[in-house]
Amino acid sequence: MTLFSKKPEETTEVQTLGMRIAEERKKHGYTQEEFSQKLNVTAQAVSKWENDLSCPDIQLLPQISKLLDISIDELLTGKDKKTEEHDSGEKPQKTDNLRLQIHVISPNKRPTDVTLPMSMVKRLSKIGNGISGVIGGTSLGQEQLEQILELIEDGAVGELLNVTAEDGTEVVIEIK
Repeated sequence: MTLFSKKPEETTEVQTLGMRIAEERKKHGYTQEEFSQKLNVTAQAVSKWENDLSCPDIQLLPQISKLLDISIDELLTGKDKKTEEHDSGEKPQKTDNLRLQIHVISPNKRPTDVTLPMSMVKRLSKIGNGISGVIGGTSLGQEQLEQILELIEDGAVGELLNVTAEDGTEVVIEIK
């Protein structure tokens, strides 16, 4: 008599990049030789990719995805974003009702709090100047602004950054 019984575990096979390349190549009727010629690589290179002994050079990914008629994202992850979003029934998050909040607390200075609606952040991003004069007399540059927008588009909310500088200044960036 056993006190504990193991439940049979579900086995979900993880499909590797090599497996996806092989599967898609075969779907399109290419031999390894034909596929390699179209990419200007050796058939041995394709074989190594498909056996997960190496990966294609990153610069080949656009060519491979075009030949296999799938997105680079689907090639790398095995997931089709459009189908995944449709199947999950989830609608992309509406970002216009979110707010970017920046809190700056500097020693011996009054705290600076800035709250901007995302619609304004998007417009500022299009202008290309970032948000100047917000963080202790410096600015949230264009590149940082674009990175924040990308994070939000990917669904990030809450505290994105909490940094304390050497002089004791604390900067917190949140999406609410």
